[in-house]
Amino acid sequence: MGLLSVFFGLVIFAAVLGLVIWLLSLLLSMVIVHPQEEKVIIYWGRFQELLTKPGLYFRTIWGRQIRTVSIKRQTLELPRTTVADGNGNPIVIAAVVTYRNVDSKKVALDIEDAHGFVKTQAMAVLKQVASKYPYEASSGHSLKAEAQTIGAEMVTLLQSKVDACGTEVLAFELSDLSYAPEIAQSMLVRQQAQALVGARKIIVEGAVEIVYEAIQQLQAKGLGLEHAEQSRLVSNLLTVICGESKVQPTYPIHSGQDNKPQPDEKMYGLLEQISRNTTPKG
Repeated sequence: MGLLSVFFGLVIFAAVLGLVIWLLSLLLSMVIVHPQEEKVIIYWGRFQELLTKPGLYFRTIWGRQIRTVSIKRQTLELPRTTVADGNGNPIVIAAVVTYRNVDSKKVALDIEDAHGFVKTQAMAVLKQVASKYPYEASSGHSLKAEAQTIGAEMVTLLQSKVDACGTEVLAFELSDLSYAPEIAQSMLVRQQAQALVGARKIIVEGAVEIVYEAIQQLQAKGLGLEHAEQSRLVSNLLTVICGESKVQPTYPIHSGQDNKPQPDEKMYGLLEQISRNTTPKG
């Protein structure tokens, strides 16, 4: 009787233990796929299947390995870094990359760390494109003026590098762009000089038009001017219009024995009127 009791006790224990293991296996075999994610199922080191639809699945736990891949849009921020632009000037540049996983099998099996891989390749593309174009240029592409075009080029270049890991690049945008601190002051002086030259060019072009119209109007009203008078009028008008400070006409004083011609009162009156009309208002 003693041995029989022990035998029945072992049988009951084994049955209870088997039931517990079966229940645990049943619970642990449940696989839940959430929205915007996919699960790669691997059995004993071999790819078995890819679960893409949200829901509850039963896959036996023994020998099973699950790798979850998110297919949501992800943002990758590239930190500020100093690179040389197309002209060799050091610039500080940063960017933001938007991407998503489109091939979960490649993401899970063909790459160790998809997020880190995309970040490394994006940083390489950013430096490569930044060194290809100047920071700013009067003609042609530049990092400052052609951000959209350069962004599209970076998307294409990065996409060619991350196809192997099943990732789609949606956007590649510059988030920061400036000259490096060591040359920022020098570049500011250069920009100010360029702006001053441009302003002077506009003033000179306008002055030439004003002088030309003034001579045409004088001739139309019957006031003929000789070549020397026209030259003197052009010189005086350009001086009055292009000068930064208020112009003060001067009058030559001739002695009685001086054989030079007397000053042209009409010319001086015209210059005084132009001086008053072109003096900036306080």
